[in-house]
Amino acid sequence: MGTIHLKTYQFKSESNPQSHGKWYPRVEHYSTIGTKELCQLAAEDSHLEPSEVEYILSSVVKQISELVFNGHTIAIPGLGTLSIAADTQTVEDYADVRCNTLIKQLRLNLRVTPELRKELKQTTVVMK
Repeated sequence: MGTIHLKTYQFKSESNPQSHGKWYPRVEHYSTIGTKELCQLAAEDSHLEPSEVEYILSSVVKQISELVFNGHTIAIPGLGTLSIAADTQTVEDYADVRCNTLIKQLRLNLRVTPELRKELKQTTVVMK
């Protein structure tokens, strides 16, 4: 189990007068782990060569992208379920439904597994 560090920030956007000047905690991120480092770490756990892990990871990402963008939901054990969702507007009449004008945004969702959600709840969170 890890430890999540929070850092304090002040809201400085004039666009939201109710929050401007108020303080809030935000998760601090230390670095971005790239593919090479991730594959090296996975190789150490799996006894595969890092190049083999990188090839497999690349293939899996390609397949996931193709599948979710074609309407499939992908369940990854230990992580969660990936799917595409759309933020849409409503209209009064069925005849006014148009996909090109009513979709505000498409998102890639990750619904974490119950085990991972439980682990998140048990993670230590500290202020920095």
